[in-house]
Amino acid sequence: MKLDAEQIKLLGLSTKEIKVLDALRAGNNTPLLINKAIKVSRPAIYEILVKLHKRGLVKTNIVNGKKYWSQAKEKDIEQNLYNTKKQLFNIDERVEEVHGLSDSTVMIHRGGEAIRQLLYGIIKDHKEQRLLAIQGDVVVIGWEKVFGTEQTNEINRFIKKNAIIVETIMPFGWFERQTELLGKKWAEEFEGRSAISHEIAGDYFQHAGQIWMFKNSVYLIAMNEEIIIEIRHSEIQKLIKSMFEFIKDNSRKFDVNARLRELLAKTYNS
Repeated sequence: MKLDAEQIKLLGLSTKEIKVLDALRAGNNTPLLINKAIKVSRPAIYEILVKLHKRGLVKTNIVNGKKYWSQAKEKDIEQNLYNTKKQLFNIDERVEEVHGLSDSTVMIHRGGEAIRQLLYGIIKDHKEQRLLAIQGDVVVIGWEKVFGTEQTNEINRFIKKNAIIVETIMPFGWFERQTELLGKKWAEEFEGRSAISHEIAGDYFQHAGQIWMFKNSVYLIAMNEEIIIEIRHSEIQKLIKSMFEFIKDNSRKFDVNARLRELLAKTYNS
């Protein structure tokens, strides 16, 4: 594995350490051979090898009583890089990152605290952008578990504050049921959060999953399981967007805010 400039910077490798790694990759597997390949003293080479070994960048193998050195496996170096990145950028221990072959990235966020940090962060980061969302009735259980009603209302206020344009797909009668379940305050906080919604049969929502999708990222949400899978710049995102467009073309479209105002007037002003 050839370390690039960004990786070297993340690892904090010195010039001599880089030379030793380059010599190892070239097949020089003992301090003596490395010494012949580069202008670094043997004591310094051995000291560097021990240091790199402690960091998981090189490994040793003893054959007939003699120690040979080599670069660690790529997956071990990648893990070392990622551990360093997590420390530098203060990435929560409950967040796992996986890279695709292109520039696609998958992040797995586990646990209530990681989810709370993520949602507030993505709302702030996507200010004035368009959000496409899919959710049914059962998701409320998970939101109550992770956030509670008041913090859910706070998130709705935060979405409105950041002027995110929300378009949703929901089962028939979703707003009526949620207003009855969560009350007037919830309906007032939600009013103004979404612009357009699309209704389809409730048979497609026999689950507690949700989807949030922005221009370059998609979030697969399972609040009941306290897990969110974040996918960026991936063909998976394109697939979900196509699915969303198909559903919209086969649904009933309505004005969310007009529906909520009507419900509030009917339920609480009668």
